Amino acid sequence: MLGGLLLVKFWWGAVFLLAVPVALGVLIAGPVVLPEFRPEQAWRLDLTSVVLSLLGILPVVFAVKVLSLGNGNAVTAGVALVVGLVFGTLYVRRQLRVQDPPLDLRLFANSSFTLILSALALAGMVLAGTGLTVTQLLQTVLGYSPLASALWFMPMGLFMAVGRMSTPALINVIKPRTAIIGGMFLSAFGAAVLIVVNGDHGAWPIVLGTAIIGVGAGPMFALDTGLAVNSVPPERAGSAASMAETANYLGGALGLAVLGTISSAVYSHLMDGALSSGLGGAAAERARETVAGAAAESARLGADASAALLKAAHSAFLNGLNAVAAVSTAVFVLLAVLTGVYFQRAGRTGGE
Repeated sequence: MLGGLLLVKFWWGAVFLLAVPVALGVLIAGPVVLPEFRPEQAWRLDLTSVVLSLLGILPVVFAVKVLSLGNGNAVTAGVALVVGLVFGTLYVRRQLRVQDPPLDLRLFANSSFTLILSALALAGMVLAGTGLTVTQLLQTVLGYSPLASALWFMPMGLFMAVGRMSTPALINVIKPRTAIIGGMFLSAFGAAVLIVVNGDHGAWPIVLGTAIIGVGAGPMFALDTGLAVNSVPPERAGSAASMAETANYLGGALGLAVLGTISSAVYSHLMDGALSSGLGGAAAERARETVAGAAAESARLGADASAALLKAAHSAFLNGLNAVAAVSTAVFVLLAVLTGVYFQRAGRTGGE
C-alpha cells in the first residue's frame, strides 16, 4: 500500500526506498540490541560460490523471459540457458567440495527435507507469479491507479497473515498435516476462482480469489520452516532454516519469470490473430508485447479501431491470467500431495 502511495507522486523506483529506513534502523540498533555469538571456528563467506550462483540463476531467468517474447530470439535464449546451466553445474560441484558451503546441498540427501523445500519453492512461485499478473490486471485492464490497485490487492497479504497467526491455535484442534493439506486445497480453490475471471465484475472476484489463496497458504508458511529444521540433525538446524527461506524466495523469483512468461506467451499468441489485419511493423510489435503497448498504440487510432485494439488486448491479458491461475491451481494440489507424502514418511520414522 505504501508503494502504491509513493507511485502517485514519484517515479516507479521510489518503491525501493521503503527498505532504506528499515535497513538504517537495523544497522544502527542491531549492534546495541542483538546478542552477538562468535563460533570457535569462524565461517567465511565464499565469494566464489556467490558469483557462481548469480551466473547460474540470472542467465536462466533471462532465457525464460526472452522466450516469452517469441520474437525470433531463440538463439539468444538458448545461449543464455546453456551459460546458466554450465555455471549452475560449477556451483553445485563447489558446494559439494568446500568444507563450509553457503548452501549445504548434502541436506538434500534427506528426502523429507527435499520435499519441504520443494513445497516452499513451489508455493513462493505461484504466489509471486499470481501476484504479478493480478496487479498488472488491476492497472492495465481494469484501469485502477497504483494506489487503488495496492488497496485491492492488500487482502491477499492480510488474509495470509491471518492464516499464519491463527495456525498455532488451529493445530491445537487438528493435526499439522490436516492444517497444511486443507490450506493447500483451499488455496487451490482460490486460484480456481481466478480461472473464470473475465473482467465483467470488476475487482471483486480477484480480491476473493487472492484472499482465499492467502489464508490457505498461511499454515504452510507458518509450519514448514519448523518441519524443515526438525527433519535434519540438530547441528544442521541453522542451515536448514536458512535454506527454507532461500527456497521460498528463489521460488518467488522463478514465479515472476515462469508464470509471468506463461501470461506473456498467451497474451502475445492471442494478439497475433487480433493484429493480423490491423497495425503493422513496430507498432504491432509493441501492441503484441504488453497491454501498455497496446494502449499507447490505440491512442493513435480512430475511435472504432482504438476500441477494438483495447478490447482485444484486455481479452488476451485476461486469458493470460486464467492460464496462470490454472497452473497455480494444479501446483497447490501438487503441494497438498507433497505434504501428504512428507507426513506419511515422517509417520513411518516416528517424526510426526
